[in-house]
Amino acid sequence: MKTSFLACLSVLLCLCFQGCEPGTQEPSVHKIACIGNSITQGYTLPDDQTFPAQLQNLVSPPHKVLNYGVGGSTVVKKGDKPVWQAEKYGFAIDWKPTIVVIELGTNDSKAVNWQYKNEFKTDYAALIQTFRQLRSAPKVYVCIPPPMFQESFELRADVVHNEVIPLVYEVAKENNTPIIDLYKLMANRDSLFIDGIHPNREGAAVIAKEVQRVIGVQ
Repeated sequence: MKTSFLACLSVLLCLCFQGCEPGTQEPSVHKIACIGNSITQGYTLPDDQTFPAQLQNLVSPPHKVLNYGVGGSTVVKKGDKPVWQAEKYGFAIDWKPTIVVIELGTNDSKAVNWQYKNEFKTDYAALIQTFRQLRSAPKVYVCIPPPMFQESFELRADVVHNEVIPLVYEVAKENNTPIIDLYKLMANRDSLFIDGIHPNREGAAVIAKEVQRVIGVQ
């Protein structure tokens, strides 16, 4: 009887002071890593106007949002600027986030990169799993690339719309990864883009609000 009482007391103390109740608990404080290309980085925008910075303004402290966007980043490992080789990618891994928002795919549309389109899904799935395997076990969200209203920087709108986006949907479905659909969100809203590719301050605000809505962090 005494042994049972002590065991029960030990469990109660554990629950009260350690928070070790059965099952996986939602972290009380979120570390939100935004992985992406120049759309995430905030092409031509001041640091405080990028969508990750505006997302930070939407979530209450002590939740933290960090911008790991790197202009030109690709999903494919054989691309001209693979996200895998970015210094910020390593920083994001080391930070051990609890939530990861991935916004990639637009730069993969370049001819130099899309020659490896058969490796796009495999490399994207590997990216998702790399984050999921961290000790922090983050929840990963995949962004559907926003629409392109103009072509520049060797990016190809037809490839983004007709090939990249369908593959991103497939990757998300096959890896049971929730999506943040920036294509539907920004369709017919070309006035929210600086150059038809990169969102302006207002466009970044719209994206930040949608990201906050989907991840559900207040």
